[in-house]
Amino acid sequence: MQPRLLLFCCAIFFIASYNFKTHASESWFPVDVNSAVNPYNIDGQARRIKYEALEKADKKWKLCVSFPHLKDDYWLAVNYGVIQEAKRLGVQLELFEAGGYNNLVNQISQIQQCVAKGAQAVIIASIDATGLNPLVKDLNSRGIAVIDLVNGMTSKFADARSLVSFYHMGYFTGQYLGNIQIQQQKALKVAWFPGPKGAAWVSSGNRGFKEAIRGKKIEIITTLHGDVGRKEQGELLERVLNARSDIDYIVGTSATVLAALPKIRTIPKEKRPQLISYYMTRGVYNAIVRRQVLAAPTDQAVLQGRISVDQAVRVLQKDDFLVHAAPIIKVLNQKNILEMDPNTILAPNGFVAEISVK
Repeated sequence: MQPRLLLFCCAIFFIASYNFKTHASESWFPVDVNSAVNPYNIDGQARRIKYEALEKADKKWKLCVSFPHLKDDYWLAVNYGVIQEAKRLGVQLELFEAGGYNNLVNQISQIQQCVAKGAQAVIIASIDATGLNPLVKDLNSRGIAVIDLVNGMTSKFADARSLVSFYHMGYFTGQYLGNIQIQQQKALKVAWFPGPKGAAWVSSGNRGFKEAIRGKKIEIITTLHGDVGRKEQGELLERVLNARSDIDYIVGTSATVLAALPKIRTIPKEKRPQLISYYMTRGVYNAIVRRQVLAAPTDQAVLQGRISVDQAVRVLQKDDFLVHAAPIIKVLNQKNILEMDPNTILAPNGFVAEISVK
């Protein structure tokens, strides 16, 4: 067997058989995080800090968690993080998912229902950058702790934030593509799919990506926004692929690149677009290992979920807490993908979404 083929086969075996640690009691800390000097400008200057979590909660606090959806492996990873940390700390947790980025009213209603049932803290992965601000202000006035998770809100009434700068996620993605352009010494045409309009992470990622490729011979021939389901992204891709045959790279959400995989197979290899995701899911991770996708930065979604629960408990107990904590972003590609511990990125194989910890 050829050495390169042997390495590829070993990598496939690795992702199929990797023994993820799944015990709730496992010690995942200390871990390096960035903490923004201004927690409401996470694109700016930050300090590198060792994050230490609590060993146990003082009491069985009641937490509510709100997600935009559980359609993809990214949110399954965050789900795994919050569930495992609630079990480890010994607190109650109830999780709601709104069903998609078009369902802001549903997200608000679900949070209100959870609070009415006695939640003492709410961890919110917001559908919209500003749409939940009145609700967050109201929760704050009632003494309910609010943690801003993953997506970001503009409200300054959240007690703490567990989220990575998607400006940096977009920037590192654009920087990776820019390095390819420099190496290839030719102009590149890119179809760019940043995600649903209105979400803070999308506007930040869009800004970072465009800033990173500024001055490079890279032309964004189209920018298409849409919800992050494979069906929705697949429909956007169909429009672009039917209209253009000169695309060098498709860059966008995890759902975009995974929807693109079957669609580009019919394109002759010499004209087939290369794929880059600007965040990591299990599907993207596996596709990088299989050399179907070039690269993706990871914001360590599992860690973000874990940290948000620890922050919520610290706020409730009036313990010291970081107002902002963000796992370190790492760009993973076909050469370094197996060097990263998957436990901070992905839910274990076979993990099924869990919505409560009693």
